[in-house]
Amino acid sequence: MSSFVTPPPPLKSNIVRTFSLGGKFFIILMLALVMSISGFFIESLTTERASIHGVQQASESAPAQPERLFGVELADSYRAIHRSLHYITLFLGLVFLTYFLFEVMTGRSVHPAQYALVGVAQTIFYLLLLSFAEHLGFDLSFLIAGGCTVGLFAINTHWLFHSRKLGMRALGVFTLLYAFIYVLLRVEAYALLVGAVASFFAVAAAMYVTRNVDWYGEGAPVAAATAAGGRDSWLD
Repeated sequence: MSSFVTPPPPLKSNIVRTFSLGGKFFIILMLALVMSISGFFIESLTTERASIHGVQQASESAPAQPERLFGVELADSYRAIHRSLHYITLFLGLVFLTYFLFEVMTGRSVHPAQYALVGVAQTIFYLLLLSFAEHLGFDLSFLIAGGCTVGLFAINTHWLFHSRKLGMRALGVFTLLYAFIYVLLRVEAYALLVGAVASFFAVAAAMYVTRNVDWYGEGAPVAAATAAGGRDSWLD
């Protein structure tokens, strides 16, 4: 009698795909929450810098103060940065969601470490914003810091997905995202309304883009979408 034992069949790739879609989605959510903790450290740094330059209160409710540095109203800049930090979790979540949708629709896997690097880049954006705002004012500083970060994200998308076309589309998506955050910070009276409505449409867009994705891993997402709708993915 032969002692040879037939090895068990290898796990199907769809099981790995199921984990990468389902499990990774929750990992990304947790990563966004954890990395948003960095906002507390940046907020403390903002308060410290405000104290150094003689601005007693760098908060949203603080009255306008005459302290200036190189002609820049520091109180206004510090208040704007504090307000931007209030939305750091939403901002990180939208950035991660964009990368996740790219990953799902292209079928390429992105390691969670890459998401962590994107989160670090987003945190550095706030440091750039703070450092430039002390000399150039909030508006111009947001343009410079946001432009650098958006460009980095677009190039990183090209590197991760090996697609120049997708990198250009990422440039457009992240430009709109940063423009939305800027508008959200400048319309103080309607900030809650604008943020809530925009978040609703962002979730609705994510639902629409992933409507044909096989979350259980029984088929490739792009192939399932093509078979169901008879069209290629919008990322092709």
